[in-house]
Amino acid sequence: MVYLRPKKLDILGDKSALEVYLNRFTADQYGVKEGDLLDLYFVGHETGATALITDTIVDDGHIGIPAAIWNTYPVSELDRVAVELQGQAKSVASIRKKIKGEKLSYDEIREIMYDIAKRRLSPIEMTYFASTSYNPGFDDEEMYSLTKAMSDTGIILDFSSLGGFVVDKHSIGGLPSKGVTPVIVALMSKLGFIIPNTSTRGITSPAGTTDVLETLMPVSLSEADIKRVVAETRGCLAWGGGLELAPADDILIQIEKPLHIESYDKFVVSIIAKKIAAGCKYVLLDLPYGDTAKVSVADVAKVSKAFETLFAKFDIKVFVYKRQAKGPDGNGIGPILEARDLLWILERDKRRPIGMENLALDMAAQLIALTGKYNYQSAHEILRETLDSGEALRQFWKIGKSQGAKQIVKAEDLLPGHYTFEIKSTKAGLIKTYDNHIIVQITRALGAPYAKSAGIYLTRQVGDRINVGDVVATLYAEAQSRIDLAVKNLDGEQDGWILV
Repeated sequence: MVYLRPKKLDILGDKSALEVYLNRFTADQYGVKEGDLLDLYFVGHETGATALITDTIVDDGHIGIPAAIWNTYPVSELDRVAVELQGQAKSVASIRKKIKGEKLSYDEIREIMYDIAKRRLSPIEMTYFASTSYNPGFDDEEMYSLTKAMSDTGIILDFSSLGGFVVDKHSIGGLPSKGVTPVIVALMSKLGFIIPNTSTRGITSPAGTTDVLETLMPVSLSEADIKRVVAETRGCLAWGGGLELAPADDILIQIEKPLHIESYDKFVVSIIAKKIAAGCKYVLLDLPYGDTAKVSVADVAKVSKAFETLFAKFDIKVFVYKRQAKGPDGNGIGPILEARDLLWILERDKRRPIGMENLALDMAAQLIALTGKYNYQSAHEILRETLDSGEALRQFWKIGKSQGAKQIVKAEDLLPGHYTFEIKSTKAGLIKTYDNHIIVQITRALGAPYAKSAGIYLTRQVGDRINVGDVVATLYAEAQSRIDLAVKNLDGEQDGWILV
């Protein structure tokens, strides 16, 4: 083990595959080669990282630390970082075993999860493991072991001292428009339920709940922050990737992100591990299905059963909210546009998406009924009153301020991209469905979720009657080149993603 002086670099780095920079003389002195895996030990923390060799970025005796590391760990340029050369992780043998189709024990799976969490596996090794969730897949016993190991290798939150029901709502994702969850969190926490909601960034959608919320408030909270916010407000709206809640899962999400795909086994395990880590006892699981959703009609019963079975093994009550996905829940798709939708609901603006509002109320009522505190009908009436009275809006911003929001943002303050393009209908009739896959492609071409003001605003919803020439959607971007790219992706049939 050697001790090197850290140098914070103005380089972001890869969050899923951490890298550090060594001067060539330092590397030669200690026998480190380009691509070797190193163990790094900070004050009270450790992680793995891949060595990159340089002649100019850092001096001899120093180690270059990209922002992906120093934003996460307590790195001080006045301290020393202990560095140790790794051998090949023992869990690689278990990954090789799984690729061959053999069954893994809990101890083998836990070792893999630990090595992923500590970055002791290379991106290639992690990618190979991620691929085994597709083929050969995991049996029921392995699914349990994977879920337990994922949660056990991170922190476990405990809110039992606050008293009350610890609940949460979570969607499997893949469906554009993410305003439902924040509305539910505001409602449930106002009514006294404890709802420590953690969400992710978009994988298969144009924006995850986190991408939407960070246009309104800070969402990168520490464990201590979450405990404080929940104690103050009974709820939180935090980015799960900024915590050590099932950390191996967060890294695997980044590994899978370039392909925008996620197996059924993987997202079942991922969601349940996060709910265990968050200390939840009652969960409403949103399971949209359909031809252009993440889950097909043919598979919805199988996926629902997988959730029910695995949640039960961890003594968590779940209501699987199965619904056919015919299009986005709201009108806006993209961070700013989705944030505007959810604020319109809370502000009781006439432009609010009524379908999304009704969905949030229905889900929240089902979640309350699951706890047994009220029956569905009574819960729905109380929730409606809480929303109409403005109490939910005030509660939303109480959470926001507790998380560090400097000011209350109004929906009218949220402006979409300056560059626009209108999509006009070439057909007449009732809109039967929107192709969510194409919506995702278009919105990503426009720059979302990284360009916060980019996205699509639907002026017509499923069930509306349209005529030839009607404007059915408007595209927004921060540059004309993004508009051009999105239109090009439509392959000349601008409304081919709208089925009439």
